[in-house]
Amino acid sequence: MRKITLTALLIAVGMLMVSTAAFAAITAAPGTGIKGSAHDLSFATGQGLAWGVAGLDPLDRICIFCHAPHHAYKLGDPGALDYYPLWNHAVAAGPWTGYSNTDPAAPVVPGEIKHQLNAGVDGQILGQPGGVSKMCLSCHDGTLAVAQYGFAPSSSIGSSTGPRATPASRIFIGGGAAMLTNHHPIGFDYGAVIAAGDTEIRGTGSPLIGSSRGMTIDMVLWGGKVECTSCHDVHNTQNDGLKLLWVEDTGSALCFSCHAK
Repeated sequence: MRKITLTALLIAVGMLMVSTAAFAAITAAPGTGIKGSAHDLSFATGQGLAWGVAGLDPLDRICIFCHAPHHAYKLGDPGALDYYPLWNHAVAAGPWTGYSNTDPAAPVVPGEIKHQLNAGVDGQILGQPGGVSKMCLSCHDGTLAVAQYGFAPSSSIGSSTGPRATPASRIFIGGGAAMLTNHHPIGFDYGAVIAAGDTEIRGTGSPLIGSSRGMTIDMVLWGGKVECTSCHDVHNTQNDGLKLLWVEDTGSALCFSCHAK
């Protein structure tokens, strides 16, 4: 009985250590780097345990899930990227159906300025996610495996059947199409919304409220467009907020940085 009790105790302690390590991995202090952050999928910090891909990378690396020094994606490879930072992960396909807060079947009123970031004048502003957002969607679309990395022209060392991003961190919502309809719109020109007459959008030189580094809106736009990286610093190096946010959203500071309500 004592042996069984001791074994159970050791198992419980082990599970607690794993849980603690995983918890520490996803709560790394903002701006302290990718190691130990939610994007550190290595087993050394415990975060990798959540993906169930033990032994997939014997070197227990952090960067390999997204980047590789050799045989990375390049111009002309499948995926339609417009940014190639030695990308090493399978690329989300699309095309995507973006956010809308009105009935898309409703008639368009010529010249009407719709108060929604994907509409502008006559619904002509929303575009498709840019290459940098497609990289985020490669894991966060909920269809590609987190371990689906290792690009080469005819093979992959990654797992196409491995675990997906956790449900809470998935963006793509399914339904038979690539749906982004219940998430903040991306892939739209920020200046075009202002030019369309939306007076409740702050100018591109406006500061991000709460930024300790003097970040402004134009600094987080991608080619003038709002993308995933307009809210999130994926490497956890220059952000001031949790969940890789550029600024902590206390009092909706991140929202009010762009939205003049």
